[in-house]
Amino acid sequence: MAIYHLNANVISRARGQRIVAAAAYRAGARLRDDRYGVVHNYVGRRTCAHAEIMAPDGTPEWVRDRELLWNRVEAAEPRKDSQLARVIEVGLPSELTHAESLTLLRDYIAAVFVARGMIADFYVRRDNPANPHAHILLTLRGVTPQGFGPKERRWNGKANLLEWRAAWADRVNRHLAHAGHAVRIDHRTLEAQQLELTPARRMGRAAPDGLELPHHLAERRVEQRRIAKANGAVILEDPSVALRALTHQSPSFAEPDLERFLRSRTEDGAQFSAALRAVLQSPELVPLPAVAGVARRFTSRDMIEAAKSLARRVTAMAARRGHTVAPHHCAAVLARLAPPDDALARVFMDLTGMGAAKAVALGDDDGKARLIEAAAAAWSAAGFAVVRMTPQAVGQIELTAQCVLLIEDAEMLGLKALERAVGAADSARAKVVLVGDLPRLRAMGDDAPLAVVLRALAMIRGSAHE
Repeated sequence: MAIYHLNANVISRARGQRIVAAAAYRAGARLRDDRYGVVHNYVGRRTCAHAEIMAPDGTPEWVRDRELLWNRVEAAEPRKDSQLARVIEVGLPSELTHAESLTLLRDYIAAVFVARGMIADFYVRRDNPANPHAHILLTLRGVTPQGFGPKERRWNGKANLLEWRAAWADRVNRHLAHAGHAVRIDHRTLEAQQLELTPARRMGRAAPDGLELPHHLAERRVEQRRIAKANGAVILEDPSVALRALTHQSPSFAEPDLERFLRSRTEDGAQFSAALRAVLQSPELVPLPAVAGVARRFTSRDMIEAAKSLARRVTAMAARRGHTVAPHHCAAVLARLAPPDDALARVFMDLTGMGAAKAVALGDDDGKARLIEAAAAAWSAAGFAVVRMTPQAVGQIELTAQCVLLIEDAEMLGLKALERAVGAADSARAKVVLVGDLPRLRAMGDDAPLAVVLRALAMIRGSAHE
């Protein structure tokens, strides 16, 4: 399964680092370093699967020449301890193809870094099939037609890093959904995710057993094994801990997914075998119906019950009276809904009609943005407070009975998060409206949590027409 990894560092002369060398090494290229009068030649290092420079519109053409770009970065820094560039390392989901990963990286880099004025030089590595990842070198100065300007201090700070971390999780999850994968990653700590495991220490480059390591890496390896042993003990005591962690990533999983999960969270083969046996024998494990040609998949009893609870709550809320927009408010908004669209108008009337739970999935070409704006305007005109939320903000909800909780991109919500959002609206006697992206939802299949809601509402409509 996909895992979350984003690490940020600064390349600095104070550490003896050289930015032209760093770029040549990552790209597997031959670059001349004008400052030091040497050539860094890594052409024989064939670990870079793709290298690309992205820059804001209107920047000079020379920024797309790797040798010129990083030599000018060096030239712009006069101090012997200057910071030269920022490097971001991200783990790529193994579920995505190489082309899909490039699309993901371009989307993330364009929105998070290039849009702020940074130049990004990124490199994809696939030499280890179990660990596809990318390095992103970022400039620390804005660029002008004449060259680099002053350092952009606004690009520094912890708040930026937290934003970049959250944005990576969001972008990865969107691209996974678009590619038809229900698996999700989470940038939050295990504690924030309410998972009772200890995070492992990252070793960096693979170091085989038996190899003599520097003292700090040897200590890290000892600590890594201690953490793995402790996590294995937790799972042996309560196998549902592993099930909660796995289903937090995906509603269902195959046995190889479980094995990969346990191998990094157990000390040795004996503990791994014991943990695997404990999870497979757990009464909380639920095998899903077999599908020909597809590896057997499992979920947890907790997820089954959560889906049932979500469907029951949505059904009850849909029958609740109230939150109806008066016809004259609807007519006034529909008159501004251009161009006229009968299908869109029917969806609009359904969303603004009676019932405290509504859901719809539309493509961008179906007027989704216009529908959301029109419905929000109608609710506001009727005196309701419209609380618009994205999947990332769900959980930070304060609602009253006069609120309409409007969640866009609802297909991105995991089952538990969706259940919590609907539950918050139900407890406050508010209305919840879920708007999803139809192409992504179709790609994700029937197991998508939003599909549970749509099926429950469809059954109500079917019963009403009988």
